[in-house]
Amino acid sequence: MHLLSARVATFKSATDSTEFTLNGDVTALVGKNESGKTAVLEALYRLNPLSSGHITTFEDLRDYPRRYRSRDKDKIATTQPVKMTFQLDADDVTAVTKVLGPEALTSDQITLYRKYNDPKLYRIAFFDELAAARHLVAKAGLDPSPYAAATTITELVDALRADTAAEAAVTVADNLGGRTLEEEAWGLIEARMPQFQYFDEYNVLPGSVSINRLQQVPERDLRPEERTALSLLRLAGVDTAEFTEESYESRKAALEAAANELTDQLLEYWTQNPDLTVELDIEFRPNPQNPPHREPWLHVRIKNQRHRVTLPVEGRSKGFLWFFSFLAAFSEFGSGTARRIILLDEPGLNLHAKAQDDLLRYIEDRLAPHHQVIYTTHSLFMIQKNKLDRCRTVEDAGDEGTKVSDNVWAARADTVFPLLGAIGVDMTQTLVISPHQLLVEGPSDVVYLTVMSEVVRQAGGTPLAPQWTITPVGGLDKVPAFVSLLGGSNLNVAVLMDVAANGNQRIAQLASKGLIDTKRLVHLTEVTGTGEADIEDLFEVDWYLKLLKESGVGTFTPSQLSGGGRIVKQVEAVLGHRYDHYQPANHLIRSPGTLPDEVDEPSRLSFQALFVRLNGLL
Repeated sequence: MHLLSARVATFKSATDSTEFTLNGDVTALVGKNESGKTAVLEALYRLNPLSSGHITTFEDLRDYPRRYRSRDKDKIATTQPVKMTFQLDADDVTAVTKVLGPEALTSDQITLYRKYNDPKLYRIAFFDELAAARHLVAKAGLDPSPYAAATTITELVDALRADTAAEAAVTVADNLGGRTLEEEAWGLIEARMPQFQYFDEYNVLPGSVSINRLQQVPERDLRPEERTALSLLRLAGVDTAEFTEESYESRKAALEAAANELTDQLLEYWTQNPDLTVELDIEFRPNPQNPPHREPWLHVRIKNQRHRVTLPVEGRSKGFLWFFSFLAAFSEFGSGTARRIILLDEPGLNLHAKAQDDLLRYIEDRLAPHHQVIYTTHSLFMIQKNKLDRCRTVEDAGDEGTKVSDNVWAARADTVFPLLGAIGVDMTQTLVISPHQLLVEGPSDVVYLTVMSEVVRQAGGTPLAPQWTITPVGGLDKVPAFVSLLGGSNLNVAVLMDVAANGNQRIAQLASKGLIDTKRLVHLTEVTGTGEADIEDLFEVDWYLKLLKESGVGTFTPSQLSGGGRIVKQVEAVLGHRYDHYQPANHLIRSPGTLPDEVDEPSRLSFQALFVRLNGLL
């Protein structure tokens, strides 16, 4: 079965959360700090908790909203702090109907709730006891028609007992009289009900922990971090094994196998540092209560292969410690484990954005296929841009308390800010940052490449491949920043470089530092064969001078030019000042007239040679 909807009321900051739906596999509760996200998660956990070191009961002194406690003292005992509706899967329905008949269940959904200061799990009517009893009558081989007038179990039992002519009827009556069919049905469902597992920052692994304590203390009494350490013993299959100095080798082998499995998961999902491995060891310490005896302690250490050093797990960064503890806590739950509802409070809070992406990938790959996951967050990197339907907003509505809503866009702007941020990142990546980025100096380069690509295509040549997104960076001095920014995004980046007499040392340093492959620095001089070149130098001089005239820059003749160096510098020498290099490009794209048709073959072939060079980088 899986959780469909929930409602939290009169619990801490939640006066009435209103009923909200949960997604089938993963749900994100999104809200600001102090909005009540943790309170909602804690209430959900306590419906059917799996021991994890956290509080599992509702106690009014601790949990009931203080400002209402005196006012409501007479009705606290009947208050329902949490109510949830579950959808029964086909197997759940079959488990009941196979025993009690196809009409036994009145619905394929079941609603459950808890009360304050009460360990019992309550349920709203979901069962037709009379229909189940009639099924048992028919199953016993009796004709049900003589007992059709019965409207209650008691009347049916009396009618069966009155049928002295049928010995089987009396037997069935005795059988029904000694059974509580609804409790039987509930027992079948309860056995299949998912437990809630809670994980937060208090569940992070300790560097060392007493194995005797993990084995001997009831699981419900373990501290959160100890419950995570117990998962490690279970992963190794030695959670109940005796640890003695004589059995060290066999126990050590089991722990090494568990460490290897965790290392494999770590390397698959922790991309921040691939040089880390997990080591689990045992140390025997004197027992303070029994000095002659020595008790085993589990040590969790992380080895950095690059620096050839091991450190206790708590010696690593907070982000790594949380991520590794998270892997350890859920390592014992695989595809063969009973379905759970996993509750994560602010997961990845100390993780880098890319590590949060790793965490989401782990949730998708390892948890969501087998368990339902609900997590709280205010990080835009913990929101999947293409799955905003998974999000539910959590807001503190003042006197109304914490509210949870399925309608995310009805929430206040500061609440949905992480969603907007996630969309912004996605838009940047899809609309601006395509997989193949061609960085150019300015907008005029974009125009000339675009226009000439079409000219070359119409002439039957090789145009610039459409996979390239041409991005003007505002000058070559800004190229290093763009390359550094995009280089961590798994993008194919190339730089089209104007070449001046003094070159560009900062861009050259990018290649020397390995930030970009030198073959992706495409110098225009590779095409022109000259010592210096701008993109304008790919055109024949006569055509470019005609463009300058029609665009209003000025009228020039080849004889006026010095005949050496870049053409834009020659023109500026004649003008006596700089001119707007974009002005002729803007004229070309806005009112091209016949200019593109007048491009000479040498110019067209120069651009085609450039396009072939660039396309070779795809």
